[in-house]
Order: sequence, then structure tokens, then C-alpha cells
Amino acid sequence: MLGTATEDAPALPDYPDSPAVVPAAEDAIMTSSINVDELLAAAQRSIQVDKDIPLTLDVGSLIAYDMAPLDNSKLSQNKKTDSYLKDLTRDNTQLLLNAIFSLPSSLVEKVTCVQLPAPTTHLPREKRIPPPKVPTKWESFAKSRGINKKKRGRMVYDEVSKEYRPRFGYNSAANDKDQNWVVEVPGNGDPYKDYLGEREDKKKESVAKNQLQRLKNISKEVKQESNEISQTVKQAHLSTASLGKFTEKVKNEKKAKEKKKVKKFAPVSGDASSERQKSLALMSKITGNSVSVNMGKAANKELGATIKRKREEQRENRKSGRRSKAGTKAQTKHFDKKTRTMSGPDKKKPKRSEKSER
Repeated sequence: MLGTATEDAPALPDYPDSPAVVPAAEDAIMTSSINVDELLAAAQRSIQVDKDIPLTLDVGSLIAYDMAPLDNSKLSQNKKTDSYLKDLTRDNTQLLLNAIFSLPSSLVEKVTCVQLPAPTTHLPREKRIPPPKVPTKWESFAKSRGINKKKRGRMVYDEVSKEYRPRFGYNSAANDKDQNWVVEVPGNGDPYKDYLGEREDKKKESVAKNQLQRLKNISKEVKQESNEISQTVKQAHLSTASLGKFTEKVKNEKKAKEKKKVKKFAPVSGDASSERQKSLALMSKITGNSVSVNMGKAANKELGATIKRKREEQRENRKSGRRSKAGTKAQTKHFDKKTRTMSGPDKKKPKRSEKSER
């Protein structure tokens, strides 16, 4: 509560370090008044950002692209770099929030919500596109026969109970024991045979068959997934510099099978027509005028022979104790340089005849 000091009011404590701070602050509080209009204007200025180049906004993905060039003079100064980047980030974020709050809003459970538009930026997938599902045995059979799946209604009308009941399953007309308590015996059938028990056995057999087929489909899917996982692990092992030689293996990890190329040989016995055609093709290639020559292979072969010949010559020279002309020249040049450094720059260089006398 603002007011003036009285004689009964307690005295302010004495501050030895800065005795004039508290009285000055008290006078400022008592004499000045809070200007609400200035505060509102300052708050309004804080949400209004002016940019020479407008941002490219994708409100649906909450992304803002700033294509304006950066100020290199501020980036070159180490003290102003962080503050400049923070101010730039703050302005761009404020523009994105302004675009969000300009959308139509609604109140949901006392919380203001906005409906974001459809995103315009196509972001890449985190994971690869999943492979197509392995078709079941029935789906493969239906596709080969051209059978189109038609969805039937789940509820059917029961003439006995005069109401709609499920086609199969719980509370269906087929499982109602009150309706199916009697079975008609065929004319040539055995009157002492248990037809009710036979019907129950057929039903159990059908259920077991469907369950077995379902488990087979599941095992097929699991096998495909395990093959994909093993292939991924194998590629990860081979991606190292040692091609997986020193990669640590997981406990109980099986060794990956490597697919090797199997060389196929022609059969020894059988139809002689294919062997005759190969022999005729080889003869025509040998006796023909146009012979295909691999120039690169021939050049590499000649280069290898030249290198081999030079190495053999060097080996023979070492055994015989002879030096090549290039070695003699290099040795003479070396001793000439050594003599110059020992004699000094002012002294005369000795001639070759003097060297030989020495």
C-alpha cells in the first residue's frame, strides 16, 4: 500500500555499504505512478516482429524457414554472436506462434485448442517401407481361381426365434442346442449310429484344421521376419573395416550362411547337340577373320613382362657385382657435392684428373 511516512512509522535500517540506496528507492516508489498504457505498448511491441524477407511457414509441421542472409559483422564478433543468434531465433519463433494463434480456435475442456492445417513439407520416413505381407494359403488359392472376397453381414434372420442372430459364434442359430436337438436319419443310414456325436466330431475337426492353418500362416510370417533380421545383422557385421572378422557376436547368435556362387559344368553325358554347337562356335572363332582382342588386358600383360624383365636384370647385376650406368652417375654426383662442401666456397674445385690421382 502506497502512502507517506509518519512519525510513528519505524525507522528504516541503516545500510553501511550503500546508505543512499534504500531512501532513493522509497522516494521513487512513493512519487512515481505505474503507467499501464506503457506496459501494454511494450508487450504489444514484443510480439510484433518486422522482417525484410518474410518467413516461409509450414504451420502444419510447425516449421519456419528463414531465407534472409545473416549479418557477418555480428557473427565475426565473439561477444555478440550468441546474443545475435538468440534474438534471431526468438523473432522467428514469435512469428511462428503468431501464425498459430491467428488460426480459428475452440475451447475444449477449458483449454484453448487450434486445428492445424495440412503440412506442406514432405518429411522422410523414419524407417523403410515395410515389405508386403505374405499371402495366406487361402488368399493364394482365391487369387489363382479369381475368387473375389464378398463381405457378408454378421447378423442373419432366424425363422425359428423370429429375430436376428449372429451368423456364427456365440448365440448363433447353428450353436443353439434347443433347435438342433434332433438329427434326421437318412433312409439308408444306420439307425443305431450316433449322428449327434458325429456332428460334434466334425465341428471339432474343422476348428482344429482352422487353428492349424492359422499357426502355419503365423510361422510363415515369423520366418520371413527372422530372415530379414538376420540379413540386417549380417550387413551390419560386414560394414566394419575388418568385414566382421573382429565383430563381437551376441550370445547364442548363429553363424550367417553365405551364399556362394556355384559353378555349373556341362553334363558329361546326354544330348550331343549342345556340345556340337559349342565346338562349331569355337572353330569359327579360331578360323574367323574378325578376332576380338582385349587391348587393356594385352597392355597390362606386356607391362608386367617388362617389369619382370627389369627385375631379373637387376638381380643378375647384383650377383655379378656390376653397377648400372645410372648408379655410377649418382655416385659421382654425390662425391662431387661432398668435395665442394669440404673445400669451401672460396677454394677452387678440384678437377676430375686430380680426383683420380688422389
